[in-house]
Amino acid sequence: MVYLVDDDKSVRRGFELFLKSAGFDYRSFESAIDFLKVFQQGSQDSLVLDLNLPGMSGCDLLTELNRQGIHLPVIVVTAFDDAASREKCRQYGVKAYLRKPVDGETLIDIIQYNAEKVSI
Repeated sequence: MVYLVDDDKSVRRGFELFLKSAGFDYRSFESAIDFLKVFQQGSQDSLVLDLNLPGMSGCDLLTELNRQGIHLPVIVVTAFDDAASREKCRQYGVKAYLRKPVDGETLIDIIQYNAEKVSI
């Protein structure tokens, strides 16, 4: 399952189309809080995460996942890049850090690569 958290509806919709065309099961959320309400970790899950979210930011979500002992492949997509965010992502072990706009094929390649690594 690919979880997608981005507050921009048009970005979510674009990523959803790419995920669907690549055959991925996915669920999308406009906030980190909505994601946390329903998330139940599976063995091959991954998370596509925007950092600039209302309420709980993407970095705050990474902190919360770490606090709960949840480690899953995370692909960060952000339009607002800064050193503190990159460092938080490094500490969590983010698998990829991409600046928007993100090419859909690149995103799919990264998700597939991480899914293959998890299933080995």
